[in-house]
Amino acid sequence: MLLRLALLLLTFPLVAQDVTDAKDKTPSDFVRFVKVDDGGHLDTAITTYRKGDIELVLFGAVHIADASIYATLNDRFTKCDVLLYELVSSPDHRPSKNQEERGFSPISLLQQGLKSSMELAFQLDEIDYQASNFVHADMTPQEFEASMAERGESLLSIMWQMMQGGMQAQMEKVQAGEVAPNVDLVKAFRSGEGRHTLRITFASQMEELEALSAGGKSSTLLEGRNEKCLEVLQREMAAGRKKIGIYYGAAHFPHMERRLVEDLGFAKVDHEWLVAWDCTKRPDVKFDRALNKLRQRCRAELTVLATAARDYRVKIGNDSVPTVPQLSSAQNDGKPWYAGPVQDPWGHDYVVQKRPTGSRWQALSAGQDGQLGTADDLQANEPRRGGLLGR
Repeated sequence: MLLRLALLLLTFPLVAQDVTDAKDKTPSDFVRFVKVDDGGHLDTAITTYRKGDIELVLFGAVHIADASIYATLNDRFTKCDVLLYELVSSPDHRPSKNQEERGFSPISLLQQGLKSSMELAFQLDEIDYQASNFVHADMTPQEFEASMAERGESLLSIMWQMMQGGMQAQMEKVQAGEVAPNVDLVKAFRSGEGRHTLRITFASQMEELEALSAGGKSSTLLEGRNEKCLEVLQREMAAGRKKIGIYYGAAHFPHMERRLVEDLGFAKVDHEWLVAWDCTKRPDVKFDRALNKLRQRCRAELTVLATAARDYRVKIGNDSVPTVPQLSSAQNDGKPWYAGPVQDPWGHDYVVQKRPTGSRWQALSAGQDGQLGTADDLQANEPRRGGLLGR
């Protein structure tokens, strides 16, 4: 907990490694920030490897991100025979949305604060850990403590190493004439640019922060947990699984990739990027209270519409997506499938359509500009029912 808290408070840059996003070359780049004008985007990688008839996909995780990347990942996970996930917990524990057991720890409060201030979503709220193909592939708390004791580690010692490494890297940057920008967050939030400033500040440092969070070479946090994951991987391979996914923090993957390629005989065959944080500069609607209320109302209506669309799809089939008026007029046991508004608060028709991947549908509003495909669009994916069925 203390380590993760320190990670998010530190912004010390590290020296970049010689990495690549080529489809067939290693070492791979697993997280990047792409600057575009006065904005940009933070991306995480999906990297694919093969060994004989086995396909292995590494899905890079970030703990807070735009909800859209979690929706895409949920769909991609359904294509795996098994999805190995990280979480220091008992093997039978499955996180669920907003569960009370997360409590009020410092890291939980910090994550919630960052999520709210940057209008991002929380991984444990969005990823469907109830899916039947999810397999725990991390240490238990007892194994974690035992491994740290065996290595002579503690959270405080690792945090100290992180701080020393970060400070040394910062000194090297200063000596090279690279000065970190002076960010006035108070002024930014007063001007309505606080969300954008925070996103840019954290996103531009996330690659270095992910490296710091790993805890260093040979640490329990990185290599210890990776080795446990690889044990589970080999177990699932022995059980005949042919398409396997691993969903771990991006900082774990450089070491994991080396083990996969150099020791386990896998070859890299593909590499793609997903946008985790869209850092396009846009007005903060919270400073326009009337607009904010309309967008909140729109999101609520879209959620109801997406749920109705899911129920229709599951019972009727997904060959043809109905229009919203058709959902309103079609009968389900004497009642309409959908009884809410057919237009958004700005008078534009709501839309139901298939998602780009997976079998589920989504409900869309064109937002206040009335044009789909622009930055002010609002979207709700049909809610999941758990497991691999009914998606």
